[in-house]
Amino acid sequence: MASVNILLQQLTIFGESSGLVINASKSSIFFAGVSENMKQAILSLSQFTEGSFPFKYLGVPLSPHRLLASQYSPLIHRLESAIQNWMGKYLSYAGRLELIKSVLHGMVQFWISIFPIPVVVISRITSLCRNFLWTGDMLRNKSALVAWKQVCLPKYEGGLGVLDIKARNDSFFAKHLWNIHLKADSLWIRWNDYPLWRVAPVQQLFSSWHSGTSNFTANAYDFLRLKSDPVHWANVVWEQWSLPRHSFSLWLAMLGKLQTRDRLQFLSPDPICPLCQSADESHAHLFFNCDWSSSLWRKVRFWLKLYSNMASLSRATSVLQNNKKGLQPRMRRVSLVVLVYLIWEERNKRIFESTSKSVEAVFRKFQILFYTILYFHEKNHLAYNVAF
Repeated sequence: MASVNILLQQLTIFGESSGLVINASKSSIFFAGVSENMKQAILSLSQFTEGSFPFKYLGVPLSPHRLLASQYSPLIHRLESAIQNWMGKYLSYAGRLELIKSVLHGMVQFWISIFPIPVVVISRITSLCRNFLWTGDMLRNKSALVAWKQVCLPKYEGGLGVLDIKARNDSFFAKHLWNIHLKADSLWIRWNDYPLWRVAPVQQLFSSWHSGTSNFTANAYDFLRLKSDPVHWANVVWEQWSLPRHSFSLWLAMLGKLQTRDRLQFLSPDPICPLCQSADESHAHLFFNCDWSSSLWRKVRFWLKLYSNMASLSRATSVLQNNKKGLQPRMRRVSLVVLVYLIWEERNKRIFESTSKSVEAVFRKFQILFYTILYFHEKNHLAYNVAF
């Protein structure tokens, strides 16, 4: 009781000094591990009401016990409300991806840094994000073009760099445990001695995260997340000067996940390539073996003075994969990204809009996009020596 009395006295002094007087009728005390007699004595002394768990603080529910899955409903409702306010079906894949990474995961980060999130809640959040990315509608569930576990890989490993919520949640709690370890001289910590810290490998692992090149949480996340082998084409696909929607199309093409007709045989479509009308459509055929696409490639390579053999997307990205930041290497990488997008766009327009353009018209559109990107990033408009 003495400590409670001292606390109340200090609050009174603070109120008299600042003018911020406590309103007892709007204040609550939350109890845990206190006898009924002590509780009543504190309530009588303070004139506060007794609060009950869980209660909201800074927008999140607090409880002395692990939260139930149902108590994460405020977070789920916020995510659903955000998605409903977006015109998802009018956004490109790249646009939806940016909203997921910058807005939805921004909402999630605060919660996962505080609470151990139940698996069922993580599954629900993942489902909302996955449905929105591939359909633009959180309620519409269709087969995703790429598995979510690959979407969560870093870009240099062939993914999109989307947050792995489970690994991120675990990395935050590893950081909390490390902070507790750093306060080993605290009386409370000595009362709650964790046998975890007596395990040498655990201490070494946590110490390596603390002393790594990045911050502790980033190092822990990199250790806990799913990993894959690096891909050679990442810096081509994700060239900073390329437009995001163009890069997304090339990313799908590199993974062989564009919905070409050879991948839609279960729908029994006409297998013939809509561009050349002379062979079955596939990724390999559409972008390099097709007569129409080959004609476009020849025009672009001659215009850009690209004389290396490029018989496939893998070969083309290998030729252009250097990390040079000069104008010519950048614009050649941009050119590949733009060209794949234009071929795919022309293919779709022929199928879904019954319209078509000649190779010359698409090449002209390529030139316009090329110079639009060049002029945006390079002040010297004559720096790249190609004829227009």
